[in-house]
Amino acid sequence: MGGVQVADLLLPGVGVKVDQLVLTDTETRVAVRSRAASAACSGCGQRSSRVHCYYPRTLADRPVAGRRVRIELRARRLVCGNEHCARRTSAERIPALTRRHARRTDALTAQLTDVALFLGGRPGARLSRRMAVGTCKDTSLRLIRAQPLPSSGLVPHLGVDEFAVRRGQTCATILIDMATHRPVDVLADRAAATFASWLRNHPEVRIICRDRAGSFHDGAQAGAPQARQVADAWHLLNNLAQAVERVIGRHRADLRQPLTTHDDRTSDGPAPEGHDRSELDIHGRPRPLAARTREHHQQIHERIERGDSLRTIARDLQLSRATVNRFARAAGVDELLSGR
Repeated sequence: MGGVQVADLLLPGVGVKVDQLVLTDTETRVAVRSRAASAACSGCGQRSSRVHCYYPRTLADRPVAGRRVRIELRARRLVCGNEHCARRTSAERIPALTRRHARRTDALTAQLTDVALFLGGRPGARLSRRMAVGTCKDTSLRLIRAQPLPSSGLVPHLGVDEFAVRRGQTCATILIDMATHRPVDVLADRAAATFASWLRNHPEVRIICRDRAGSFHDGAQAGAPQARQVADAWHLLNNLAQAVERVIGRHRADLRQPLTTHDDRTSDGPAPEGHDRSELDIHGRPRPLAARTREHHQQIHERIERGDSLRTIARDLQLSRATVNRFARAAGVDELLSGR
């Protein structure tokens, strides 16, 4: 097989000529050089055929038949014929084969990028080694970071929620396209002004799906008054569960006869230590609302004994000032439970 056929097979669409092909048990070495008579200057773009010098360059390419491929290129440095060009000489670049400072061909870089995008860092590096391509997890992650961010396009249905960058200290906002369930953007904080500024740049938003955070409500009102604000499914179900739990807790005295089943034997025994029978469900477990009430009562009174202010306690426990005041005034947890 001639050098031209080998070049077309291994390097399709690349204008190089194969001078030598060496096969070993683990590697295929291909010595190539450019077939172009001239090359463009990297400074001014003027083509030149005057050779200043030759220098070797080694590139890794996609494996063939389980062997890694190493391309040994006889590269040229050409003299620029433009007197006004700042570069007197420039290295020849072969399209679809070489880039500045690159040690891989474009085809191999594209293959490794696909593997990294599908598998990630460590799994992608392990698969690449099985494919006779030497790489590491850091290289796979660099290839992912080098990819341009995909354009989100128009987002008529927007989801917004906050997340903790550092829990209790720094929070940010993530925006989701509710049609594709893919992230659209991440805002540096959860302030209403930041969210409103983003919405002003996206007037196509018609529905904003959010939780009960006041900052998101204010930001949506200011930045997208034309949009309809709705609650997402998770918060709807969570709010419904909490409301039903509170209603049942307030009317538990109306349940004259406790609900029992034939297999329910735990409800006939003594209540666990620290709990009244009325605080237990039909299986003898403490009700979630009663358990949270006891926990908050203990935490608030421990903080008060340490000398913390009610404002600080409300902020740290994420409770309202009225709730903290009510727990602080209660002599015991039974008073709070009976009120519920």
